[in-house]
Amino acid sequence: PSSTGSKSHRLLMAMMLAVPTLSFGTQQTKYPLEIINCGVKQTFTKPPERAVTMNQGMTEFLLAMGLEGSMAGTAYIDDEIWPRYEKAYKKVKVLAEKYATDAQLMEVDADFITANYGSAFSEKPRRRSGSDSGVFTNKTVGPCDGEGSDYFAIYGTTNATNMAGPYGTCRPQLHEANIGTWLETTYCEDKGLRPEVATEQTVYDAIKEIGAIFNVNDVAKMLIDQIEADFDAAQTAVKNTGHALTAILLDGIGCGDDGKGYFVGAGEGSVNMILESAGMTNLFGVKDSESFKEDSYACVTADEIIALNPDVLLLIEADWDKALNKINHLHNSSAWCAAPFVQRADYIKIPFSASALSPRNGAAAVDLVSVSTHLLTGATTINLKSGVTAFDPKMLVNQTAKLLCPLSLTDMKYSGVSAPTDDSDDLPAWAIALIAVFCSLFVLVLAGACYMFAREKQGKPIFTEVTSEVAKA
Repeated sequence: PSSTGSKSHRLLMAMMLAVPTLSFGTQQTKYPLEIINCGVKQTFTKPPERAVTMNQGMTEFLLAMGLEGSMAGTAYIDDEIWPRYEKAYKKVKVLAEKYATDAQLMEVDADFITANYGSAFSEKPRRRSGSDSGVFTNKTVGPCDGEGSDYFAIYGTTNATNMAGPYGTCRPQLHEANIGTWLETTYCEDKGLRPEVATEQTVYDAIKEIGAIFNVNDVAKMLIDQIEADFDAAQTAVKNTGHALTAILLDGIGCGDDGKGYFVGAGEGSVNMILESAGMTNLFGVKDSESFKEDSYACVTADEIIALNPDVLLLIEADWDKALNKINHLHNSSAWCAAPFVQRADYIKIPFSASALSPRNGAAAVDLVSVSTHLLTGATTINLKSGVTAFDPKMLVNQTAKLLCPLSLTDMKYSGVSAPTDDSDDLPAWAIALIAVFCSLFVLVLAGACYMFAREKQGKPIFTEVTSEVAKA
């Protein structure tokens, strides 16, 4: 089925994704508060007190709003917590390295679960694939079927894209167990319920709705203002630098049926939003182009990436897949070694947590502008410490030294080391200096000979006068 749907379907979707009408300032959230999130309706009678975040983006959203005191736990941290929230993060219990199990969630008496990805609410085993990677079993809230689990309804009307199910999501069953949920909208289970493309407004809407649920509307407004200022700073920096770069974000290697594909940022999710905010053209996000890919991510071939020849290649840094692993792969393949962006090592490292919808998206856009400027000129500008960085040139030289196409400092503009002039006809400096000395001596000898010849013609030879003077003496 189409991910865009009919015009009427889109109108209804927009209504469903709309944030409740709330005023910031001194006005408090009025409970009961009804929320329709990704096609699932729920009612909050009070702010959650024992929330669990199942992905790092949502963890940082709640910490950014000062809600660590309302959190019973976190799970699935992809990389380092943003330093500005590290102190608050240490106050919250870490339930699991990956997704917390349903038993762990019940043990901490969670009353609210929020996540960036729909898989955090999946039934175990997974209904569609039979995989055992789900979260909720029949021992807790399963089985997870029916409306809101296998299909979605819009104000009583069956959604045309429901045929993509069954999804086996357990959000309605959690609500029946008095456990609220919230799913980031670019990953709604039904693609027809997602925004057509993630924008800065997608970030603000998420913050506003979470702020309403927790009755921290003032804090949510301040956070929105801060992130909006970051995005504005990125736009100003782009205008000042005047650069217009093409880019591709490489998340991982080994996708597809044959396990040989490359997982890249596509044209509809947070990756595309951040790249565009940093003045970059996501080559897999150009609408109406042959290279355009739907969704937030897509699996492509090496040939597709190499043919597009981006100015810069962003490499995801995550605890489960380091950026250096991708560099090792690129520099140990003859096909990749021929790519200009690989030969120049025009790489940018970006934490996975900064590429997902999170409060650091604006800061990541600013740092992307700064780092891309550094790659082009070697200059170092503002750094909001979002985790977006360039690689150290000397480290890259050492890292690739024993690979198929090793790097040298002269390959990288940002290393500060220029390549020597490669012209075999040029003489070395010492030879040029020696020739200059000989030429000077020749001129002096020639001048002396000319003077002697002139005196001889006048009948006054120099050596005769010298001999005469000696005889007189």
